[in-house]
Amino acid sequence: MDVRIVNDRGELKISINGKLYPALGFKSFRPNPRNISEFYEAGVRFFCVLSSGIISGLGIPYSLFGESWVGDGKYNFDPIDRQMDMFIENAPDAYFAPMFQLDTRPWYLEENPGAANSFTNLSQIAGDEKYRSEAAEYLKAAVRHCEEKYGERIYGYYILGGTTTEWFSDFDYEASHPIKEKAYKKWCGDDSVSLPSAEALNKSGGNFLGEDESEVARARRFHAELISDLVLHFAKELQTVINHKKLLGLYFGYLFELGTPRLHNAGHLAYEKVFLSPDIDIIASPSSYAYRRQTDPSAFMLTQKTLYAHNKLYFLEFDHRTHTTPEKITEHIYAESPNCLYDGSNFPGSRDKCKNDTESLNLLYRDYLLCRANGAALWWFDMLDGWFRSEKMMGAIKHIIELNEKISSHDKHGVAEVAVFAEGQSMYHVRKSSPIASACLSGIRRTLAEMGAPYDIYSISDIGLPIMENYRFFIFVNQYDIPDDIMANIKKYCHKSGKTVLWLYAPDYAHGGKNDAGRISAITGMKIEESLNPHGALVFEGKKVSPDNLGPYFAVKDEHATPVAFYEDGQVAVAETTVNGCRSIYAGTYNPPSELIRRLLSGSGVFVYSENPKVYTYVNNAFIGVYNASGEAAQVNVKEDGEYLDLIESGKYTAEGGKLTIPAKDINAYMLVKL
Repeated sequence: MDVRIVNDRGELKISINGKLYPALGFKSFRPNPRNISEFYEAGVRFFCVLSSGIISGLGIPYSLFGESWVGDGKYNFDPIDRQMDMFIENAPDAYFAPMFQLDTRPWYLEENPGAANSFTNLSQIAGDEKYRSEAAEYLKAAVRHCEEKYGERIYGYYILGGTTTEWFSDFDYEASHPIKEKAYKKWCGDDSVSLPSAEALNKSGGNFLGEDESEVARARRFHAELISDLVLHFAKELQTVINHKKLLGLYFGYLFELGTPRLHNAGHLAYEKVFLSPDIDIIASPSSYAYRRQTDPSAFMLTQKTLYAHNKLYFLEFDHRTHTTPEKITEHIYAESPNCLYDGSNFPGSRDKCKNDTESLNLLYRDYLLCRANGAALWWFDMLDGWFRSEKMMGAIKHIIELNEKISSHDKHGVAEVAVFAEGQSMYHVRKSSPIASACLSGIRRTLAEMGAPYDIYSISDIGLPIMENYRFFIFVNQYDIPDDIMANIKKYCHKSGKTVLWLYAPDYAHGGKNDAGRISAITGMKIEESLNPHGALVFEGKKVSPDNLGPYFAVKDEHATPVAFYEDGQVAVAETTVNGCRSIYAGTYNPPSELIRRLLSGSGVFVYSENPKVYTYVNNAFIGVYNASGEAAQVNVKEDGEYLDLIESGKYTAEGGKLTIPAKDINAYMLVKL
């Protein structure tokens, strides 16, 4: 069986024995004949099959089929077989991806009293050779069993672990543990070192670590790399069984989602090691939890274009709270557990629950437009059964699959002229108490959606890819420590005529752990002055933008630079100059307003599709996707006049003078193709 990822006219598809399939799928913690057949009949051909004996954070089992890892070297594959047989019976021509949870079981913790629970305290056991070995042996044994019995029906495997199965180390808060201390000494190559105290790790006071806190930065890097190395250990072990003939995936790398201080605690900062590993083919994450309201844009949790550029499949997991999800966990038939942590409480995420079919359909179509415009994959997560159980929702899923087929032969390559760069490495120099992870990384996604132009989000290591020649406008979000090779590529691809670079807040300021505003001046081409006193809110077009609330604070002090925006105290907050023919712009704030960025785009040659911050666009060569959250008729800019057909609801609209007007209606999503 030959399974691989193939780029088909800009869309990443799964090839099985030479036949291409769109990467649209189904997952559930409560699969049953009804929901499997519902999605199969709608056209879904890829199904996740979770095997787990772990109790979830809700206090209920992840799976009702039972445990398969029952002791040291002892396995019971009957739960796997019963579930696989049910899937095959109800989805006869589909392909499956078993998911195996590699966390410590209760029996393991009883037999190894010094071991930490990997589900809650992953970093404190990630370096333990006994755990790594036994979990890998279980994984390989389970996969061998699946390959021998179901190999021709399996397209890949997923490795799960840590809090919520997403490889988080949420509840140890970077704290020490004897197993972790031993691993740290080995990682440092020095038996005399120790992990910093909790007080040192959690010290507040400004955004950046001081020069005397290099041990904190080193320990933070270790914490993240320890988890990435664990994931890659399991992947390497599994590849000895599947030998790259099946796809291998996991949840990981939620750079834009976790916020302050969870981004540091969870341990995903070394995500690039995982993303770029030859042993990994697929990365998954839920649709952003921060952008789930009807008036929000859709948003990725991670640097999706890094995966796409390296021919890795990214699956967005649609787990929005549709109108058929339970209000409270106890209202659901499968919540009957004496250990249920949410007994009597609202189901997590219920605040953003859809009220009716229309609201559910809006989110279904909105997230599909995001994925298809960016060459990403999508699966629908029927978490506890019935989350999509309405005629209109299942009809919409069937319609989405049909839409995908309609544009299958079209060129679906991206049209973005804006490249956005973010990273985990620089965050080792940022304090856990700093708002940067929330205000800059998480918040920047709304700004980007509101600016009205398509954009691609990369990791900073991708700056050396030849595709960078295609972009006109570069946004550097959080590059606080820029290595020499990265700087060389920035100069190669960005510092040239016709290109525009926007630097946010403190580029290269913390290089090597030594804080120096002189490096901001050097990289931007204009004199930047550092202050410990705030300058107040940024003011643009008469509007005040919330000030960044921790220092250091920066202002432009260069008579040769052109001011663009000011702080409340009159200091220059945003300015531009020319560096080697490149238009260089500096903004002394984490996250400038979308109106300001849209103004900057207008001078760069980038085509802006929407000038309304509540009209979000998702565009590639095949279609113009629009999600109109404004509540009224709206205009979008188009490159060609003429008639456009909306594939979602079959409406026709005429563009004149480069403007296309779309009406306000119940379904806010449009998939417009030129006739």
